[in-house]
Amino acid sequence: MTTRTSFLALAFLLVSAMAAVAGTGYPMKCKNCGFASDVLIGGGRDFEQVTGFCVESGKFVYLQWKRGTKKPEPMAKVWDSATGKVIEIYQCPECPRPFTPLRLKTADENGPGFDRCPKCGKQTFQLDKSKGIMMFD
Repeated sequence: MTTRTSFLALAFLLVSAMAAVAGTGYPMKCKNCGFASDVLIGGGRDFEQVTGFCVESGKFVYLQWKRGTKKPEPMAKVWDSATGKVIEIYQCPECPRPFTPLRLKTADENGPGFDRCPKCGKQTFQLDKSKGIMMFD
């Protein structure tokens, strides 16, 4: 009976831990120019984040704040005539330059929800299926 109870407790903990995953990391690679990077989408249990690409530093950046606190104020907002939406612009956490958050379609097993390479601009930025998708909290 003790073994069965221990097994059920362990199974409950594992299922709870799996359900608590808040973010996903995608290994991405451009088939055109070869640029590769992990892209982390979503926050964790204790933090939220905005993901973007900093053109100045040439890499994906993550503006994070503690969950339950106010989201950082953008340094500016602009209207996008192509979509009619207002885009928030934030200061890069690694340099004084601005970045815009990624505008994502639905993220799934095929990638984070965008396919344009931030380096060459081609629609060839794809999930590197030789690496695994990671979940984080």
